[in-house]
Amino acid sequence: MKKQEIQDEWKRLIYESTKNKPNIKGVYPPNIVRNSELLILGQAELGKIEAGKNINFHTEIYQTIMKHYSNRKNA
Repeated sequence: MKKQEIQDEWKRLIYESTKNKPNIKGVYPPNIVRNSELLILGQAELGKIEAGKNINFHTEIYQTIMKHYSNRKNA
C-alpha cells in the first residue's frame, strides 16, 4: 500500500468505528459486535502495514478483514 492509500484507509476506519454507529439503546446485537471486532482487527493490521512490518502479508490480511466487514455490513 502507498502512503496515501494508508491515510485513506485510516480515515475510513476512524469514520466506521466512531461516526457510523447504529442508533441502538442497550446491548448491541452479535452482528454489530462482530463488525466492531473486525474494525479493531483492521486497525491492528493497518498499523503493521504503516510500520513496515511484512507489508505484503499484512496488506492481504487487512484486505480480507475489510472485505468480510463490508460483506457483513451490507448483509
